[in-house]
Amino acid sequence: MNTRKTKKIGFVGLVLAMCIACSPKQNVNDVAETFETDSVATQQSVVFIAGYDEGSSTYYTDAKKHFQEQHYKIVDDAFSLQEIIAWLNKNHNGQDYKEIHIINKGNSKKGLSLETTIHGELLSETSLLNCLKEDKLPKLENVLAEDSKLIFHTSELGKNKQLLQTLKQTFTANHQPKVYATPHAMVFNGQFQKHFLAKVFYGYYPTAQSPGNIDLSKQFIRKYPLENIHWLDAIRTREEHEPGKPFSYKFNIPIRWEVTFSDDEDVPSLTGSNEIMDWIEANESYNNQLKDMGIDVEKFRWSAYQKGQKVIIKGKTTVVCVLKPIMQRNNPLSYVRTEIDNERYYTQL
Repeated sequence: MNTRKTKKIGFVGLVLAMCIACSPKQNVNDVAETFETDSVATQQSVVFIAGYDEGSSTYYTDAKKHFQEQHYKIVDDAFSLQEIIAWLNKNHNGQDYKEIHIINKGNSKKGLSLETTIHGELLSETSLLNCLKEDKLPKLENVLAEDSKLIFHTSELGKNKQLLQTLKQTFTANHQPKVYATPHAMVFNGQFQKHFLAKVFYGYYPTAQSPGNIDLSKQFIRKYPLENIHWLDAIRTREEHEPGKPFSYKFNIPIRWEVTFSDDEDVPSLTGSNEIMDWIEANESYNNQLKDMGIDVEKFRWSAYQKGQKVIIKGKTTVVCVLKPIMQRNNPLSYVRTEIDNERYYTQL
């Protein structure tokens, strides 16, 4: 690739020198413009909308519109790492990828909602390492340039440097890409700024058992005592009424465990939520799953039923997510620019 470029540059340089000696000035400009267009054509950028909206959410729709307006190539039918790598290999066509954008919901603790393989596990540090060990993913071919960028538009993923490092290795081919992700929340289609970053704060309660906004605000005060936010107002506000003002939204996280016992006598009697929570806390594996999520066991609404020697345990928590847009320090009415090269707001590996 580098040898081919050197020859092309040398040839164009010779043509350009001849034009300077023999042609009017406007012809020189024409040749320079042709050279610039040809250089740009050797690289391409692509955006993977790697998820779909459910319910009232418009995250993926808004992200797609944002990148369409910037005239990026959009791929909206690849929902696994396997499909993304296969698409990159198939559609290379001699043009190195300058930027690879992946839009996907997720967080720093659980990883992404992106599948590893088609109908496979969701992408996390553990699931990705298992896929690589078992050689389940296709290898990325020599499709990268020296300055290629792999950019994840996933809220808080920038906090998980281990997962980002593993993703960097997964996408390493003839060159190693530079990987970018923000440790903050990412918002598309904002009321005052179409694309911006925000600090994010979480509160929880058992689904259908809301303690009320006042008690919820007290939960936030205890959890984030140093934040200068009027939590009650933020919880009550569903969208920005003014630039930079905190607002909130809610979503649910479900859990479903199937536990099989070898003997009827070992099957526990889980007739109420207290018995279920006691059983979870006594079982390290399931208790650790909740700890990894950062959610206390009592923040879920629990139910359980027996099916032969199997017990099915279900839990659901409602998450109250408060977002505080990040504004410029010297101008509190202006949003911080979403520039991936800004190390203050983006993790770079």
